[in-house]
Amino acid sequence: MGANFDLNALSGINAASSGLAVISNNLANSQSVGFKSSRTEFADIFSGSQNSAGSGVRVEGITQDFTQGSISGTGRELDMALDGEGFFILADQTGKYDNIYSRNGSFKLDQDGLLTDQTGNQVQGYALNATKSTDSTPVFGTTLGSIDLDALNKTPNSTSEMTFDINVDGQEAYNLSSDNASVATGTVGTPGHLGALLDPANASPPYEGFPDFSTNKIVHDSLGGEHRMTTDFYKRGVVDGGATAPLPASASDFDGDGTTDKYTSWMVQTTVQDYDEVSGTWSPSGVDANDIIGTNNSAVLRELRFDDKGVLQQVREPNSTDPAAVAGAAVDADLDWTDTGTTAPGMKWLINNPITGGADPISMTSDYEQMTEYSGSYDIRGVTQNGYAIGDLVGLATGKDGTIEARYSNGRSVAVAQLVIANFTDNNAMEKLGGQAYAQSYDSGPAQLGTPETNGMGSIVEGSLEYSNVDTTAELVNMIQIQRTYQASAQVISTSQTLTQTILNL
Repeated sequence: MGANFDLNALSGINAASSGLAVISNNLANSQSVGFKSSRTEFADIFSGSQNSAGSGVRVEGITQDFTQGSISGTGRELDMALDGEGFFILADQTGKYDNIYSRNGSFKLDQDGLLTDQTGNQVQGYALNATKSTDSTPVFGTTLGSIDLDALNKTPNSTSEMTFDINVDGQEAYNLSSDNASVATGTVGTPGHLGALLDPANASPPYEGFPDFSTNKIVHDSLGGEHRMTTDFYKRGVVDGGATAPLPASASDFDGDGTTDKYTSWMVQTTVQDYDEVSGTWSPSGVDANDIIGTNNSAVLRELRFDDKGVLQQVREPNSTDPAAVAGAAVDADLDWTDTGTTAPGMKWLINNPITGGADPISMTSDYEQMTEYSGSYDIRGVTQNGYAIGDLVGLATGKDGTIEARYSNGRSVAVAQLVIANFTDNNAMEKLGGQAYAQSYDSGPAQLGTPETNGMGSIVEGSLEYSNVDTTAELVNMIQIQRTYQASAQVISTSQTLTQTILNL
């Protein structure tokens, strides 16, 4: 019987020793970033009949607690905390595993511009799909890969699209000339209208006023050179609807009911200028490469037509295929103009500047789709262009959804990648690798991938780290309890020895 006491007590000492080791490890890692505490699971040992005293205790398992740790701000832009479910995905640099997983979001950029953890494992995510993306609407791929921030913005990008999101004042008075009789006929313009804008010196009568509204934006050529593109808006007048078939080519039948619709006509003039550092002034540098008039125009002209609800319905531009236009005749008839929908494609500028003259022409589309004509005021909601000069990475920002935005020395700020996080059916079955890292195992199930804030995944907290979830006070209390178990088991052995000695002394 004494032997059974000793073995039972010894199992208690061994189990208590394992419990103390787990508590010791928890306390030692109470400040480790992303560390998850563990607890020892004990189970009794029974064999034989139900009235058996039992054979002691064993350690059935060591279970980790994956509840959220405290999130603390660090102010460092490459520190990221996961608030909620999931693990950061890292490519294993040892090659033993495809990917490893961690809650430790202390990241850095290596010498090649790759986002890595502090040991060099590359953070995984989705790269930007440059073909489908715009500066305002990023589109990311769906293939997991390393996040490379160094390859971006190393070469300039020529402006190919400019988007105008502007409200022009519907209460503005007519501007282009004192005689708006041609407006009522629905024609695009007479020499007194178009000629004044395209060739003021030869216009009859010349236009000497100012635009109703003007905005400018820096655009870029193929060498990354900067040029100021100025867009002037002139309110031309209102054309009444109601005409019926047969309709002329210029008809403003927006709804296709066979009757012309009422619209307001605005003329848009675009010029390109360069800054002269000697004189301190801006001077025209861009020449209209399409130049259908044949006079080396420094301006490009468009007409915008807004319906009676203030919605843009048509953008019209001079038609270079019209025989009269090609011959150099005045572009003042409807047949010389083409409806392009709500965009103006094919705008092309020859850069007539000795410094940047080696650049390719700037070929761009002007997108006016978001423009409106509501009364009250002029409102620039946004004017954007997609060109840029070369620049160096100067900063990063990460959104709650894991979108990483890069800031460059050329003033460009663009989304470049999106973090991907993983989760598992049984987190406790993952293989522990140390360093707050884990690997997928058969029992854990395959990695379930998703972007932050989707499908139950947690969100990213930038400039913060998730610290250990160890409850120091609770661990100290558990240590005292297990210490007593250890002492009690040792006392059982001591008592058993005393009893055995008593029997031997009989």
